Amino acid sequence: MFMRNFLGLCGLLGASAACTADSEEVRPREREINFPTGIAVAPDERVAFIATANSELRYDSGTITVLELDTIQQAITQWDGGAGQIFTNELCGEDGEPCCVPDSDRRETLTCDESLFIRLGASVRIGNFATDVSVQKLDEPFLRVFVPTRGDPSVAWADFDGQRLECGSGTEFPLCDDEHRLSFAHNDASLQSLGEEPFGVFADSGGEFAIVTHLTNLANSPQVTLIDSPKNGPAMIADMISGVFAADATSGVRGATGVAGRAPNQPNDIVYVGSRSEDRIQTFTVGRPINEAPPFLLPGSWFFLDAVGGNTGGSNDTRGMQFSPDGSRLYLVNRRPPSLQIIDTSIEPTGLPANRAIGATDICRQASTVTISGTGDAERAYVTCFQDGQLYVIDPRAGVVVEDILLVGRGPYGVAAARSRDLLLVTNFLEDTVAVVDIAPGSATRNRVVLRIGKPRPL
Repeated sequence: MFMRNFLGLCGLLGASAACTADSEEVRPREREINFPTGIAVAPDERVAFIATANSELRYDSGTITVLELDTIQQAITQWDGGAGQIFTNELCGEDGEPCCVPDSDRRETLTCDESLFIRLGASVRIGNFATDVSVQKLDEPFLRVFVPTRGDPSVAWADFDGQRLECGSGTEFPLCDDEHRLSFAHNDASLQSLGEEPFGVFADSGGEFAIVTHLTNLANSPQVTLIDSPKNGPAMIADMISGVFAADATSGVRGATGVAGRAPNQPNDIVYVGSRSEDRIQTFTVGRPINEAPPFLLPGSWFFLDAVGGNTGGSNDTRGMQFSPDGSRLYLVNRRPPSLQIIDTSIEPTGLPANRAIGATDICRQASTVTISGTGDAERAYVTCFQDGQLYVIDPRAGVVVEDILLVGRGPYGVAAARSRDLLLVTNFLEDTVAVVDIAPGSATRNRVVLRIGKPRPL
């Protein structure tokens, strides 16, 4: 299945050297970043997981790559915003170029070869056109990583033992096997297949499940998929629901996009799902039958997005969604019109979330994802702006204001916070890099890129 896109391309092109290449020539490079999309930081903040999409189909698969955050921190500390020493004077690559060089335009930024930070022997290979990453905590020290891939379509999952990812093959830099590439209900090829365009994913540690959204779908195909993921067992597609959101009245496009859980480390979590085609957020919980039958999705309440726009339908195409650390506020990115909205999700006397809009601000066009870092007065929202190469820094307190706008690279897509390290990691899809941003309060380089992982691909 993973070779489908590559072989299809060969069929269109006819016989050529590229199509007769052996497996080593078409295998992605383990210590290379290739069209990075989703990113997630492990709970202990020792590593981060990056999905690479292989969008040019240069290789036979994408990857889940493991980044060493201790090494990233060491490089930043030694460089110290341009006041310290270059992290390493070693040479990288066939051309014998230095592994790290100062940015010629921004002295505070050090640009380093990605091979310095990718953990060798820890990554795995998955399908093409990966979109998102989410991490579920298992029993210590294990984690489970989920990545939707639009090319198959499938949802890859791999378990992390604290050292390396594993997805069913004992070989070095393995290609995930069929059990770790979810494509059918209950992993049975005779049953319903996964919906097209799997897009967003949220993994719930307390509830032991994951939920996947589908960006584009036909009228009767699934928009939201539930994956059962017990701590001591394999992951399995348990339920799929269609008809959650109606089609856009103008374009006819329908689909679900962002997804986030209010309390991911507690049982009975409420999961919020956004729409590409409606100005509405739908909530879900997960039901578990007493007879140990597979779990199922339970649609709950919903609410309109009316913090911006003068009428119903004035605020849709939701993308990134993220809760504050205490679950009392939902931050969500909308593209029509471009806005960051804040929803009060604190629990009311009824025992249910308020789900009431409390603020909004204009942001960039084509915003993709959002993450939250800090608490109290230091809490900030960070929004990636794919079209403009920017990262918006937003202060959610009274007024909800854009505090800063910084350039991070071409095509920024995913963003994740290493909160204890005061760092943000931003994937730059169009240049094969990860920008590391200093967000430490009072730092001389606060809200600046202090490390670029990977040398930007030429225009």
